[in-house]
Amino acid sequence: MSTVLRVFRYLRRYPGWAAGTLGCALLSTALVIVFPKVTQIIVDEVSAGRGERIWPLVGWALLAFVARDLLNSLRIICNNTFEQKVIFDLRSDLYSHIQRLPLRWFDNRATGDLMTRVMEDVNAVERVLIDGIPGQPPDLAHPPTGCRFHQRCDVALARCSSDDPALQSCGTDHV
Repeated sequence: MSTVLRVFRYLRRYPGWAAGTLGCALLSTALVIVFPKVTQIIVDEVSAGRGERIWPLVGWALLAFVARDLLNSLRIICNNTFEQKVIFDLRSDLYSHIQRLPLRWFDNRATGDLMTRVMEDVNAVERVLIDGIPGQPPDLAHPPTGCRFHQRCDVALARCSSDDPALQSCGTDHV
């Protein structure tokens, strides 16, 4: 979860790409209902013996179908560009920070270990951006036993599927 929160700082740099991705996703999702609705109207028209509106309705159905696929393609392009810009900024900031560290910081650290750690952290953020959070969210109508998120947790233990996690205090006003 901390990885996701750290990434939000980088996402705010590109509100246009984020809005474009979200807008294309919402519009293409909304167009999913047009094709079945137009098909229903066409079937109703044919069943009632009226056929004068069929060809314009077929045109609307095809237009909705093509527009949905075009918006989905545009969403993918926007999303990929957005992801690559965020990953580039993340790596640039990270390498810039490493270069500003004093030399004595590197005395007790192997350069190979440091670069491996840097790449693993960046790759973890990249997986969150590209793949999203792994697994399925818990079913709210029928929540799983134990920890609600054990099915999508990388560090889940066997007891996580049966025991509820204990609340821990994280300060005076947080639990």
